[in-house]
Amino acid sequence: MKRNMVIKVLLVISSAFLVILFTALYAFRSQGLEEAKQRAYMISELVRDTLTSYMIMGVMDRRDEFLGRIKEIKGVEEIRVVRGRAVVEQFGAGSKFEMPRDEIEKAVLESGKPMEVLDESLRSVKYRIVIPYKAEPIKGINCLECHKAKPGETLGAISLTMDLSHIKEKSLHIFLLTTTVFLLAFLGIFFFFNSFITKVSNFIKEIELTMRSASEGNFKTEIKTDLGYETRSLKESIEQSFYNLQNTLTSIEEKVRTMIGYGVIKTGNVLSDTSKIVDELLNIYKFKRVIEKDKSKKEVYERLREVLEDYMSLENFSIYEVDQNKNKISPVYVKGAKYWCNEVIFENAEECRAERTGMDVDSREFPCVCPNFIDNDVCKQGKMHYYCIPVYVGGMVGNVVQIVYEPEMEPFINLIIPYIKGYLNEASPVLEARTYMDMLREQSLRDQLTGLYNRRFLDETIDKIAAQIKRRGTTLGILMVDIDYFKEVNDTYGHDMGDKVLKEIAKVLVKSVREADLVIRFGGEEFLVLLMDVQSGKSVEIAEKIRKAVESHTIESFGVVLRKTVSIGVSEFPEDSEKIWQCIKYADVALYKAKEMGRNRVVRFRPEFWTEESY
Repeated sequence: MKRNMVIKVLLVISSAFLVILFTALYAFRSQGLEEAKQRAYMISELVRDTLTSYMIMGVMDRRDEFLGRIKEIKGVEEIRVVRGRAVVEQFGAGSKFEMPRDEIEKAVLESGKPMEVLDESLRSVKYRIVIPYKAEPIKGINCLECHKAKPGETLGAISLTMDLSHIKEKSLHIFLLTTTVFLLAFLGIFFFFNSFITKVSNFIKEIELTMRSASEGNFKTEIKTDLGYETRSLKESIEQSFYNLQNTLTSIEEKVRTMIGYGVIKTGNVLSDTSKIVDELLNIYKFKRVIEKDKSKKEVYERLREVLEDYMSLENFSIYEVDQNKNKISPVYVKGAKYWCNEVIFENAEECRAERTGMDVDSREFPCVCPNFIDNDVCKQGKMHYYCIPVYVGGMVGNVVQIVYEPEMEPFINLIIPYIKGYLNEASPVLEARTYMDMLREQSLRDQLTGLYNRRFLDETIDKIAAQIKRRGTTLGILMVDIDYFKEVNDTYGHDMGDKVLKEIAKVLVKSVREADLVIRFGGEEFLVLLMDVQSGKSVEIAEKIRKAVESHTIESFGVVLRKTVSIGVSEFPEDSEKIWQCIKYADVALYKAKEMGRNRVVRFRPEFWTEESY
């Protein structure tokens, strides 16, 4: 850059000098020629007037002497007086020096117009001018009185040749002198300008490096070149601007850390780090706005999956949900493998180190720090790392997010973990709210005494269950269960004992059926058992199993030991009716038939049971 700038400036100066120099030489030459021309006219007038005076005075013999003196004038190389035709006819041809010598003189005599010729060579400059004398009064002297000629006719001409070589020599001298002065000045300017440009170039480079460093997040200035007050002022302005920018970005980073509760990994580029923080905060804010409008935890979990899989581009991770009441963990979403942890954690949440400690678990701190990672051999060999983040929901660990990655992914994982925590922090209160909503809904659908589903749950779900049974083409077994002589328990032992009996019978019912089956407290001492996808005709066998289990169960409370029995009415959907509520009514009718037959028995509904009294 410096070299190009110096060359350009020197070219401009040289071009300007040459233009000025040649303009001056041209002007000097033009002025010299003009002065020579004026002198030639003056000499011609002088010769004409003098010769006219000689003629009048009759001393024409002195003409040659006069012309000889004219030749002595500096610059006059040759002067001749040429006779025109009228003079030749009147006075004769005269000497051979008075006859036209060349075409120029003849042309002047013919046309009566002056002509000039410039003969210029390397060594000399000759200027020749031929000026006509015409037959016309001059200064009160009428030429026509002596010459027989027409008015205005050319009487003769003066041919004057002047040597202007001295002007050329003078111009050359001026050219050499000017060139010498210019070269000296040029060298002086060159060294001064080169020194100045060097400083300017260094100053520009330092600014360029400073700005480039600033673009990379480094706001330290390295401007050392001093060109005077202006550059010092610019340097101070840049340093102050960078100082303010550094403080502003640092303040933003500190406020962000305070706001989100954690720091982010710095790359050393403050601009990039700040931009990344702001972008991620905006994304986290948008994420929060979206999940706040989600209805269920399932939708919130799907948003987290999208963040981890689609946005963060993670290939191996798990999202777990913790049930603190049951001390169990269940996988919500697993990517990259069936499970990344041994299934033992699903039955005992305490087996999960992140859930048990409530702290991050990083396998880099200690290889295989958690013994329940699915493949500890791979972990020990350093082929895979994992990072588990507990998510607090309602003051307890409600979720665990597990990230599994290869060692070469470590820088990227370090970079994104703070932002993943940001998303999880925003998801935590939403998950807590949805958990409470689920708990409230669950409570509204369960009987508080027995913990079984209640009649409201049956009303909300029975149509969906019936539709699923029809779609699958299976059978739903319906058992209506009633505790025999339950009123006597309350009357004899009190309601506390009655509540104990209800809870114990409920436990027996739950243990006697599959986990997929539903046990519902239908009302009072009645229970409804729904056998999902049971084989047609098997409902009675299961009912008999339940009856025997209750009959053999001992209930102890307040020093009292009781054994109770139950009566069970059985129907099957859709064998008995295409209408689910009709089948439930059929089971109820069969129950009453069992009571009529002596209680402690199972009765399968038959069409003949359905009478007008059954409505």
